[in-house]
Amino acid sequence: MLGALWNLGCFAVAIGILVTVHEWGHFAAARVCRVTVERFSIGFGKVLWRFKDKKGTEYALSAIPLGGYVKMKGEGENGDREEGSFAALTVWRRIFIVAAGPACNILLAFLLYFIVNLNGQQVLRPVVGDVLAGSVAAGAGLDAGDEIVKVNDREVSTLAEALFALVENLGSAVTVEVRPFEAELEAQYAGYAPFIPEAPSERTLTLNLQEMTLGEGEDLLKKLGLTMMRGLAPNIVTLVQEGSPAARAGLQEGDCIEAVSGQLTPTWYAVQKEIATAGSEVELTVLRAGERYRAPVYPETQCDAKGQCRSLIGVGASLIPVSNLTFHRDFTVGEALGKAVTDTAAMSLLIARSTMMLLDGTISAANISGPISIARGAGQSAAVGLTFFISFLAAISVNLGILNLIPVPVLDGGQLLFLAYEALTGRAPSARVQTALTALGFGFLVTLSLFAIFNDLRAL
Repeated sequence: MLGALWNLGCFAVAIGILVTVHEWGHFAAARVCRVTVERFSIGFGKVLWRFKDKKGTEYALSAIPLGGYVKMKGEGENGDREEGSFAALTVWRRIFIVAAGPACNILLAFLLYFIVNLNGQQVLRPVVGDVLAGSVAAGAGLDAGDEIVKVNDREVSTLAEALFALVENLGSAVTVEVRPFEAELEAQYAGYAPFIPEAPSERTLTLNLQEMTLGEGEDLLKKLGLTMMRGLAPNIVTLVQEGSPAARAGLQEGDCIEAVSGQLTPTWYAVQKEIATAGSEVELTVLRAGERYRAPVYPETQCDAKGQCRSLIGVGASLIPVSNLTFHRDFTVGEALGKAVTDTAAMSLLIARSTMMLLDGTISAANISGPISIARGAGQSAAVGLTFFISFLAAISVNLGILNLIPVPVLDGGQLLFLAYEALTGRAPSARVQTALTALGFGFLVTLSLFAIFNDLRAL
């Protein structure tokens, strides 16, 4: 209950900031163009609180907090053309006012990314921990210990950058440049030297993403057959659950699982992989206090809410931290500004590209998220820390700005489409056409919203 209230509170803060900035963009542009603004509302429906300024603008807080609006004099299909009205402006001034909302969301994202970059970043290198046999990654030649340094000639130094680049290139063949991860692991953890992955030399690989799609809730790394390194993962048992199949078979903390049903398991990733796909019985080759023995174990099958099942035996291991697997990246003011530009541009392109992939089926429509998922994301990011919450706000702000530019009537993009038609032909679309298209756009938006909420509820 407390978690839900926390998520709801963080969601209210996030939406309040983003909607206010968006509507302020329209409001400020209207004031610049000397248009009379009749109402500036955060939320829709019944007005809960209001006041008027000296210019006659009513500021309102309304009951339904999923958006907002700016009502201008002379706005609408049959708006009057008196002085101070929206309809009396030239088409280019009207375009300026309509585009100002999405533009302010994108500008907000830039400012938020700048703040995050000024604070520096603790980032994870894109180092491969394990590769699933027979997977796309294995077919490309990726190996444990590889560090990804380029994707299609774009340099990447963090896992997030590598994932961005891969998602943008779904549906095509990708060139990936890798090098051995340079770490003083043997000096740091001499006792675990046998479990240190030894990657081949620097090389350029081709990762075939031409037939790859992302279904509901699917993880790109899992689809590729990759587990990224988050620490050293030796095949040493550090946890045996009481009453589990492993406990019944006599496994103990400190046991080294050398093989599962004859398959060598030099890392814990390999142990997990072999057990997860095991049948009703597996044979573990265990090294304990210098003596090797074999133990039959009978895994239990567990399924998640989506019906995905795997075999478990009730053992766990601990990751050993690797000092240079993560690093803190600091930026000067100039570098922080430059990176804020590239961060905003990269997120904008990713959203635009992802929208196209949703339309062509490369990404399943089941991945469309609604307010419940956004609330959960807001709560989770805020719980981690202010920097993560600011980064979350930046990403959602870009989403709001870009998606509002989609040419669907009711959205700003639809209004810009009407105005572009007027700029090209010298006349606005007829009231009948605008009414029909707006109704269709509204129906589409309601359907999409209900679909997103359905996806959210199904994921609970």
